[in-house]
Amino acid sequence: MIHEITLMEAYLIEALKSSDASHSEIISYVRQKEADQMQRVAQSNSDFTLLYELEGKLEDILRDGYKVKFLTFPGLQRLLLLQVEKEADLDYVLNGFTVEGLSLTTEEAEKVETFLSKNWTLTKTGETYTIQPTI
Repeated sequence: MIHEITLMEAYLIEALKSSDASHSEIISYVRQKEADQMQRVAQSNSDFTLLYELEGKLEDILRDGYKVKFLTFPGLQRLLLLQVEKEADLDYVLNGFTVEGLSLTTEEAEKVETFLSKNWTLTKTGETYTIQPTI
């Protein structure tokens, strides 16, 4: 089951994942309410106590991914970098509030589709993908 989480919760999870903390370590930190340890591991002063509310869902979120409840344009760009290592002007072009020319593998496209909120649409255009606001 894909759970909906806030953009900030997504950032916190990605910060921990990018620090090479295992899923079981992340779950343990949250269960033990070790926000200080999460800050050390992620090398961030962010408020990791926000993850405490996800304790019962966290295992599913780490295994299956998540959908962001409402994804802003800067948030979209940040998650593209964190989730699939794609960067503006290097891996895609920004045209207003549209991401164009995004090269993704099938697995990456599935991951992007999973985290996109309802206000964004991912479409395949030839060999690349476009992400644009839902009209």
